[in-house]
Amino acid sequence: MMRIKPCWMAIALLCAYQERAWPCAVFSAPVTYRMPHALIDFDVGPQALAANSLAHAQFNEATNQAKLLSQAIDQLLLTPNAEHLLQAQAAWRTAKRSYQLTEWTRFAETPIDWAALGARPAGPESRINAWPVNEAVIDAVRGAPNSGLVHRFDVPMTRASILAQDQSGDEADVTTGWHAIEFLLWGQDFNVAGPGKRLAADFSERDQANQRRRVYLKLLVELLIEDLTLVSSEWDPMVEGSYVNKLQQLPAIEQLGRVLHGATTLLITEVYGQRLTVPLDSGSQEDEHSCFSDFTLQDLKADLAGIRSVFFTELKDAPNSSLIALMRWKDPSLAESLQKKFDTATQTLEKIPEPFDQMLLSPPNSPARVQAEAAADALQSLGVSMKAAAETLGIQIVVPGV
Repeated sequence: MMRIKPCWMAIALLCAYQERAWPCAVFSAPVTYRMPHALIDFDVGPQALAANSLAHAQFNEATNQAKLLSQAIDQLLLTPNAEHLLQAQAAWRTAKRSYQLTEWTRFAETPIDWAALGARPAGPESRINAWPVNEAVIDAVRGAPNSGLVHRFDVPMTRASILAQDQSGDEADVTTGWHAIEFLLWGQDFNVAGPGKRLAADFSERDQANQRRRVYLKLLVELLIEDLTLVSSEWDPMVEGSYVNKLQQLPAIEQLGRVLHGATTLLITEVYGQRLTVPLDSGSQEDEHSCFSDFTLQDLKADLAGIRSVFFTELKDAPNSSLIALMRWKDPSLAESLQKKFDTATQTLEKIPEPFDQMLLSPPNSPARVQAEAAADALQSLGVSMKAAAETLGIQIVVPGV
């Protein structure tokens, strides 16, 4: 069980939440998650604080890993060889997994994806992890060797030009974030046994396209770090006026409602739906979440691990402050069922064979496809139990499919 050390300023805010009003319009359309007339005669403050502290810790780690990725990319650009390319790819995988662990914070008007409000810009999620990707807007593809922003020599390769092109014509015309970096590091994947085979020589300074590719890659990782740093600071209770400090002035049951709504929505609409069921139905590599690096299955596992951490993380020196401990007290049988379903979902994902794209191409009744279908069923069943857990605590959430 993961343990998070609480911030004492945050604890003080929680102790005073009952009579405090929402100080500013952080949410564009506040939602009441507490069920009408629900009798909540128990304290969920420790669980809410544990989740808020977890979010900060995870975004802080994601930011740090992105910085390590930047260092690996610097080495690649300094000396473009096969060893440094492999190191940059490994750093991308590690950093990407650390980000996937944070995704349970989405879908609840938190800093990662909140709507624009007044002078506040929209959250950066679409710049960070948008997919699927039309790689031809980024760089050369098979049959079009001069495609992409890399080869648009009439367009300066700057942060402004990259952002101006991002999803400008279509949602798939992604020019920023994890998957743009992924494509630059791996190239297209035509390898049945593994990921794409980008050449380290593509990052030498031999011609104008290579020079632009080098600048592009560096600008992307800088933008990624900037966005992650911003979100991490919003979850930091030591930052005056941060999102989390305003959030913790709401009743703790409302804070926990946002947690459960975000985690359940991520599980059902993204992990079960868009990232597993959609590619299973289409059988297309283009529907993979991380198709260039063959990292899709690891994305799914990390998302589930992040969701699981919401339930099993507790505050340091505060036994039974985890959400699963609260559930064991409130409804032992449901808590036991929930834990078993987490275990089953984790185990079934582990059994899906890699690479993910070759599983998609296997026949409908092949062992690989059957295993992936079993994982989809396990994820959906887990989502049903997560919603039941929320309702047991007096929290109402609305998630399609459960």
